Amino acid sequence: MKIFLSVILILFSSLSIYSQILISPYIVYTDQNNKIGNFIVQNESENNYEISVSFTFGYPVSDSTGQILMKYFENDSSQASSINNYIRAFPKKFILPPKKRQVIRLTIKAPDTLQPGTYWTRIITSATPYSEQIDTMQSGITARIKFVLNQVTTCLYRVGVGESGVKISNLELVPDSGKTNLIVELERIGNSPFIGNLLVKVKDEKGNIVKTLSEYIPLYYKLLKKIQIDHSDFEKGKKYELNITAVNTEKEDIPESSIKIISVPDEKIHIEIPEN
Repeated sequence: MKIFLSVILILFSSLSIYSQILISPYIVYTDQNNKIGNFIVQNESENNYEISVSFTFGYPVSDSTGQILMKYFENDSSQASSINNYIRAFPKKFILPPKKRQVIRLTIKAPDTLQPGTYWTRIITSATPYSEQIDTMQSGITARIKFVLNQVTTCLYRVGVGESGVKISNLELVPDSGKTNLIVELERIGNSPFIGNLLVKVKDEKGNIVKTLSEYIPLYYKLLKKIQIDHSDFEKGKKYELNITAVNTEKEDIPESSIKIISVPDEKIHIEIPEN
């Protein structure tokens, strides 16, 4: 008798399936006046895929070195910013034929008692080849290997006017081999996440901007951000000034979902490129 083994591999690494199953947009904007949002799942492959949609709550965090990773919560009932209990997807599960696309409608039934601000959830779109790949192994054992790709996007739900800004503090320069790591502490100001870029303008001793570095910052609460400054881009033995500022890049699909950016002064620090 053959034994059938079903193995589900949840793959987060870069595989060819990423270019086969496309999702857009990566952020769906909704608000108290527009409680319906849409995103598109597109199958660019030659195969059928089984698609399912689910939700989880999470946000980016960082470790002590400035590396950013996502933190998810299995039980998000204690998370005041979560809309998991209010959001539904239609259709939630379906078969997507080759070269076809499907519009997913998101509906949010949130209470009117929510305080002004921005709430969110992570949309997990799972794609599985509909035809299972069967590998025959020794000893009469057959393994059915089902590859599952989870792509995580975001739905934001805004109540009233959102306010957001970034407090930049505790700048630190950490020497490394051939480069210097700039460690920046970032804290969200206001009632909404800050989605934008951290800009570092490098000025020479005459005040001329010789280089601009840009790093994406999805700031939901607090982060330590590490920015690498390559010494090969600058003259050895020279001093430079680093001006650090945050720039909002959020592009909204719904006019009513306005967000007010809180102005915060830039921060600066000086760096000297070693001779060796």
